[in-house]
Amino acid sequence: MTADDSLTVVTSFAQQSLWLQHQVDPDRAAYNITAAVRLRGPLDSAALERALNAVVARHEVLRTDFALDGEDPVQVVRPERELRVPVLDAGPDDFLRYAGKVLFAPFDLRGGPLLRLELLRLGPEHHIALLALHHIVTDGASSAILLQELSHAYAAELAGVEPLWEELPIQYADFAVWQRDALSGAALDELTGHWTRTLAGAEPLALPADRERDADASGHAAVHHFTLPAALTARLEDLARAERATLFMVLLAGLDALLARYCGQEDITVVSPMAGRGRPELEGLIGYFVNPLLLRTQVSGTAGFAALVGRTRDTCLDAFDREELPFEQAVEVLRGHGAPGAESLRSQVMLVLQNTRPNHWHSAGIDFELIPADTSTAKSDLVLEVRPGADGGCTAALEYRTGLYDAATADRVARHFAAILEAACERPDEPLSQLLATTVPDGEIPAVRSGAAHGEAPAATEYVAPRTPLEEEVAGIWSALLGTERVGVHDNFFDLGGQSLLAVRLAARLRDEFGVEMTVRDLYADFTLEAVTWAVLQRMTADGEQAPA
Repeated sequence: MTADDSLTVVTSFAQQSLWLQHQVDPDRAAYNITAAVRLRGPLDSAALERALNAVVARHEVLRTDFALDGEDPVQVVRPERELRVPVLDAGPDDFLRYAGKVLFAPFDLRGGPLLRLELLRLGPEHHIALLALHHIVTDGASSAILLQELSHAYAAELAGVEPLWEELPIQYADFAVWQRDALSGAALDELTGHWTRTLAGAEPLALPADRERDADASGHAAVHHFTLPAALTARLEDLARAERATLFMVLLAGLDALLARYCGQEDITVVSPMAGRGRPELEGLIGYFVNPLLLRTQVSGTAGFAALVGRTRDTCLDAFDREELPFEQAVEVLRGHGAPGAESLRSQVMLVLQNTRPNHWHSAGIDFELIPADTSTAKSDLVLEVRPGADGGCTAALEYRTGLYDAATADRVARHFAAILEAACERPDEPLSQLLATTVPDGEIPAVRSGAAHGEAPAATEYVAPRTPLEEEVAGIWSALLGTERVGVHDNFFDLGGQSLLAVRLAARLRDEFGVEMTVRDLYADFTLEAVTWAVLQRMTADGEQAPA
């Protein structure tokens, strides 16, 4: 690759999924991966900037942005990308204001860069580094690699030497190409067949809330922090060993039990991201490898918690053996069964068990300390993140949509979760219905159950044939994309089997056929044939009025 050349290559499946979600709502910062680090000591900001650019030069994915190649997104790897690290003078009370501006501002996937680092200078030897990357180029493990390599490169800059790191065996673009090749043909058919059987009949959660879902419920979030004490964590690990399980499987059982109590259903599906780094050449590579899994468990009220741990163990082991199926295609499996609310199931409840990480470290005369910087945008209705701590306990964070839940409810959810785990350790064989009745009283469960929140099937609409030549043309495009012969003016794109990638291709076809620019977000506002045709007509009329005489 010469200085003037860029490399265009396919996206990974995970990148494609995130790119599609970005098209629907490009202004959201839900997929910003952030870190705030306090630095105490004599900092050389110019050396830190050079160190950052050394890491960017080392990892192609940090020099990558995204474009459309026909109807499909592609990675565009730039030969070089020089980043600046602004230094802003700030007072002790300015952190939250600057953090919101730097960490949670949206990224432009087309133009990049998809990484930014800014320094707040609170004193001569007191700084806060604000680091943000779009999830499409990183994940949790990658962010840890980035901070480690940045610290190492900074020390090398001060010493006037080259960083001593091993050459990377591959780059992220190589992984994306390999993944596309590997997940095809018989291998993909086997994975798809397995998940088709596993997810057949899966239902979205009838998740109660404090109020009906509205437009705001899709965006804003808050975080409730709590702990699982060391004594409880030790007992949970004992229970896990007794059931030949792991701590994650016990936590999943606790969350499944809580959701069964809240939702009044036995069929519980929770999303959980897996690291996706099964090959040794990926261990030191920055990129987006995480693949969320749909973990489906049957929760029986007559069996005890120990038996539930056994079922979550089987669920997890089965899923881990076939975790390569891209999440977007797993959702398509659900939709292929005609599952109502297949889209909502992916964004209802997520469980994340993070690795232990150091909160403090020292390098090149600087003391580094990670400080909390909670997100302001929601990835799901509820996200429970648990991280083992140095004291033997676990720290936990419950992220929740503020459009659905109040802070007091989030506190109750956390208390109920901990109470279930405590009771399960004491009475692992007690029928789950009894255990839950004593730990989660009826009066403490939110009462509002919005149909949209748990994926009730849409009411059937009477077929009305296209009425105008333009509606017929748009219907023809839908038919070609969806493989459906009959498309009525009131039919919804998703109800006919559409999905996010097809929505992007529809926007491209409308552009090519009618010369109008429409975003996927425009289409999602009202995705009936009638509404889309009307939007096309409006764009065509507006373009004609603006054309020169």
